[in-house]
Amino acid sequence: MRIQFVAPVAAVALLSACASTPPAPPPAYNPALAAEAQAAEFIKGGNTKARGTTQRVALTSCVVAFGTKTSGFAQTKEGTFAYDDPDKTRIEAKVSTMYRLEGVDEARLQTITNQVCARAEQQLAAAGLDVMPHAALASTPQYQALAEKGRAAPVDWSLGKSDYRLFVPTGWTLFDQRFDGTGRTFKNIFGQASRSNPQALEAKLVNELGVAGVHLDIMIDFANVTSSDDNYTGFVGRNVGRDEASVQTTVKLASSGMLKMITPDAVNCHKLGCDTIMTTWPIYQSKRPLVSSEPFYTDMRDAQSAGSKVAEGIANAVGFLTALSGGSGSSYDRTEWAVVADESAYADIATRYAEHFVDLAAISQRP
Repeated sequence: MRIQFVAPVAAVALLSACASTPPAPPPAYNPALAAEAQAAEFIKGGNTKARGTTQRVALTSCVVAFGTKTSGFAQTKEGTFAYDDPDKTRIEAKVSTMYRLEGVDEARLQTITNQVCARAEQQLAAAGLDVMPHAALASTPQYQALAEKGRAAPVDWSLGKSDYRLFVPTGWTLFDQRFDGTGRTFKNIFGQASRSNPQALEAKLVNELGVAGVHLDIMIDFANVTSSDDNYTGFVGRNVGRDEASVQTTVKLASSGMLKMITPDAVNCHKLGCDTIMTTWPIYQSKRPLVSSEPFYTDMRDAQSAGSKVAEGIANAVGFLTALSGGSGSSYDRTEWAVVADESAYADIATRYAEHFVDLAAISQRP
C-alpha cells in the first residue's frame, strides 16, 4: 500500500501582495482624489426607486462594527465520483488560520464611534441634505419610543467567519434587529402585526416628523482571509475533487458599509399604525472595501497555545497511522496569530476610512 500526501498545505500571511502574479486588481481607493470621482467605483445602490425626493433627514441609527477576529479554513477532497485505487491511500490535508486583534481597548473604540457618527451628520449636510440634528431628534417622543426598543452597546456579532464588536454613539441604543438575531422570528412578526416593533416605530417617526431616517452601518476590518475552498461552490463545487488546500491573509485596515434610508415615500401608515413588513428601502452599500496601506500594528505574533500545538501533532500522528492501517487519514495545519495594533495609528486610520465611506455613500444617495 502506498500513502499519497495530496497537497502541500499553505497558510500564508500577505502583508502587501501575493507572491504569485494575480490578475490586475481594480483601482484602490485614493484619499487624495475627490469622493465624487470615486463613488460609482465603490458604492452600489439598491431599491433606488424608493429614494424619492425627500431632502430632510435624521440620522436615526449609526453602528460601527470593529473586527476582532477572522479565520479561514480549507481542505483537500477526493471528490464524490473519484476512482479509488485499492493500492493507494490518500491523506487529506486540512489547513486553518485565525487572526485576532489586540491592543485597542473599548474606550478607544467608543471614542472612534462617537467621532465618526457626529461627523456623519456634517457629511450628510455637505452632500446637500437638510439634516435634523440628533439632539433635536432625541427630544421627540417618537424617537424615544424607538430607542426604548433597543439595547445598550457594545455587543458581540458574527458575520461568516469573522467576529465583530458593535458600538453606537454614547447615549444611543442598538435597535436594528439585524444585529440581535430576532429579525425573522415569530415574536418579531407578531410585533410587526401589532405595529410595535422597531421598524414600525421608525416608520411612524418618519411619517410624523416628515424626515427620512438614515441608517449608517460601518465595518472596520483588520484582516481579509481567503480560502481555496471559496473557489468550490454549488453542486459541482461540493462534489469535485481538489488536491490543494490553502489559506491566504492580507493584514490591512479597511472600511465598508451601508447607508439605508427610511423614506416617507415608502412608508405605509394609517390610523392603526405603520406597516413595513413588505417594504423595501433604498440602500447604498460597498461594492468593495476601502483598504488603507498605512501601517496600523506593531507586532504579529504566534498566538497558538502550546496545548493546541500538542493536540495538532497527536491528530496528525493518528491520521498517518490510520492511513497505514487502511483507513482514511488526514493531516492538519493550524495557525493562530495575534495582530498587536498601535492604538493611536489604528484609531486615526479607522476614523478617516470610516469617514471616507460615509462621504461616498452620502454622495451616492443623491436623487
